[in-house]
Amino acid sequence: MDKASFRDFFRPIIIFFILINAVCFSCGKWLDAKGIDHTILMLGNLILFFLTFITCFIHIKALKNNNPYAFVRAVTLASFLKLIVIAISIVIYFVVAETKSIYAVAIAMAFYIVYTIFEVKGAMKLNRDKNAKN
Repeated sequence: MDKASFRDFFRPIIIFFILINAVCFSCGKWLDAKGIDHTILMLGNLILFFLTFITCFIHIKALKNNNPYAFVRAVTLASFLKLIVIAISIVIYFVVAETKSIYAVAIAMAFYIVYTIFEVKGAMKLNRDKNAKN
């Protein structure tokens, strides 16, 4: 796998992360007025960004394996890992926070869906590229 493939894999994830943070910074007061805590959105975005990067490396490692089921296991493991970390993060947030923003948590979960789409789409493309070269 070449560097261009990796760049194409990570580019949409990085762009989405920067875009969400830019929106949260520029529209922070407006989001807070609507009852959406922009700092929770940015923190959720940061957690999802790092989780996505970790799981992307799991996918890349699985692609190096000759076993075709390793890739399927990697996708399943990545989704399970992200869901567990997100669930723990939400529980910690609801226990620790004095004021809770349900809307921010719901929007962050929508971010989870977008990150997962980018991750799986990129991993499938890398898998296709690997199979095409073989």
